[in-house]
Amino acid sequence: MVDERRSGPGGEGGEGAGGQEGPARPPARAALIVLVLAAAVYAAYLARTDFHVLPREDTMEAVAAARELAAGRGFTTRAAVPSMVAGLAERGREDPPWPSATRAPLPVMAIAALTHVTSEPTAVALSSGVFFVLSVPLVFLLGDRLGGRGAGALAACGYTLSPAGLWYGVTGLTESSTIFALAAVAYLFTFRLTWPVALAAGGAVGIGYLGRSTMMLWAPLMVLFVLWRSWDAGWLRAVGRALMFCIPLIIAMVWWGLQMQHLAGEFGYSAQQDISTRRDTGLYPGRGSSHVLESWGTLEFIRAHPGVMARKYARIAERAWPDFVTMGGMALLVALFVAEMVVVLAGGKRVRLHWLVYALAAEQLLLLPLASYGHGGVSVNRYLDPLGPLCATLGAAFGFELLRRYGASMRLAVIPLGLIVALMAVPTLFDLAVGPYHQEALERARTLAGYLSSHGSQDDVVVSTHHALVAWSPGMYAIGLPLTPEQFLRMHEQMVPADWVHIKHRPGNRGMTVAWEPIMAGEQPLPGFEIVKRFDDGGVLLRRTDRS
Repeated sequence: MVDERRSGPGGEGGEGAGGQEGPARPPARAALIVLVLAAAVYAAYLARTDFHVLPREDTMEAVAAARELAAGRGFTTRAAVPSMVAGLAERGREDPPWPSATRAPLPVMAIAALTHVTSEPTAVALSSGVFFVLSVPLVFLLGDRLGGRGAGALAACGYTLSPAGLWYGVTGLTESSTIFALAAVAYLFTFRLTWPVALAAGGAVGIGYLGRSTMMLWAPLMVLFVLWRSWDAGWLRAVGRALMFCIPLIIAMVWWGLQMQHLAGEFGYSAQQDISTRRDTGLYPGRGSSHVLESWGTLEFIRAHPGVMARKYARIAERAWPDFVTMGGMALLVALFVAEMVVVLAGGKRVRLHWLVYALAAEQLLLLPLASYGHGGVSVNRYLDPLGPLCATLGAAFGFELLRRYGASMRLAVIPLGLIVALMAVPTLFDLAVGPYHQEALERARTLAGYLSSHGSQDDVVVSTHHALVAWSPGMYAIGLPLTPEQFLRMHEQMVPADWVHIKHRPGNRGMTVAWEPIMAGEQPLPGFEIVKRFDDGGVLLRRTDRS
């Protein structure tokens, strides 16, 4: 292995390439240059694309919650789905505004804060963009620690231009904050684990948890890593450092848990876990687990449907595991990571950080089939994509180690390495070439929003197949359309009375609206409602007949 001697903070030794320790200082000036370049590239990409103008559905839900937070109404939201309404009804909390129990608090807080200084579309983009820009120099520093300056540059360039970088960075999604947290933890873990380092790493994990609850599942592996790395200093110090690492995460979990206790009546209540567990089971038409008027605990559902969950697990594992290397759209560098993992598992020596990354990847691969697959990611799945840049950075370091081992010319290596970066950058380069292409969808959103705004009020409840869009664009209370008219009527009569019903077939998910087709065609009435508008996109709007 390459013998590069690097350092930890305060002059203490850390892990560099080949697991060596030695006195040197992190390349702060180079990292600052990388930060500035990342910000410039991000600004150029944001100016040319328009993902942030019409956000994705889960981002629109985050915006709906951010508006409530900015208005002083706490972590509440105007967007809900039937399964969440059913769960809140069990707790006597079904009346709007609802607790923001499907969206993580970090993007909500970021968007709410940024809207005070910039426009809402830009606030949405920056809520993820800030973490993207900050994570690029961390990826560079990690690559530099493990494989030298060239490895850091390759990892940073590949990450920046890949979908895991720029694409996620403008969407307002939580992947960028998760990547930032993982990169920060991994970089800190290359240093000697003193208690300040452990505390700082725990702070990064706490931030990551507020953006993505999956961090809670990864944290135990990190705690074990802290104990393992610190054991030579004595068990008392090892336990102390592990506790230091846990403190920020515990604070974040308790704080968010109390928020949900106050709003939903249950500590740490999350409607998203229920939705993910029941999705892709085949028990509901389309991907309609969130649009059924049911609420389950995760273990409760697994115990009630063991055969269904076993078949779901096998089906998703068969699809997801072979595609592991494509996570984050960084397949070529992740492939080098996999090659290195084979070498290490076959007895090759490596810095200890690698074992943590292997464990995180294995855990995520094993847990993924319990949740879902392929719902809206740009490569394999949004459950895997956050690990892509971390694994790719290790792969980049291994690639440079191979170049040195075989005596390759570093100047000539720029050509094939540049080709690797260019191939990973194809999706983002395509976006730059095409430019803004969501304006048509935005116009359709304005058509629906304009009618609702002119004929209704902000306090109206709209039940819609596109509930996130309704909560975001006209800003009304919106609930996802239940799968059947019977479920809708039960929700309308027993839980939350609706003022409007909007129905439109969703591309690729027609099973969620097939039961509504007779009502859409006017062949069957919906008791208490009448059709008041047919849109050019095929959508139908119904209004409650007893409205004054």
